[in-house]
Amino acid sequence: MSDTDQSVQVTVLIPKDVYRQVTETAAGEQRQIEDFLGILIAEGLASHVTVRQIMETVSAQYRDRLKLTGHLGQPPNEVLQHLQDLREQIADELYPD
Repeated sequence: MSDTDQSVQVTVLIPKDVYRQVTETAAGEQRQIEDFLGILIAEGLASHVTVRQIMETVSAQYRDRLKLTGHLGQPPNEVLQHLQDLREQIADELYPD
C-alpha cells in the first residue's frame, strides 16, 4: 500500500504570515510544503494529546488529594479559602513581623 492510499487531500485557509513561515521552514529543512504541513499537523496532534493526558493525570491526582484530605465534596470557594489560609499561615511562620 502506497502513501497516497493512506492520505487524504485537504484544502485549508491559513494566514499569509503563517504560510510564509511554513514555506521558509520547509525550504530550510529541504522538504516539500505539503509534506512539511503533514508533519506539522501530526506533531501538533501528538502534542495536543500529550498535553491533554498530562492535564487529565494532574486532575486525577488533585482529585485524589482532595479526597484524601476530605475536601473533595467541598465547594471550590471553601477549598480556595482553606488554601489561602494555609498560605498565610506558612508566610507568617517563615516571615514573622
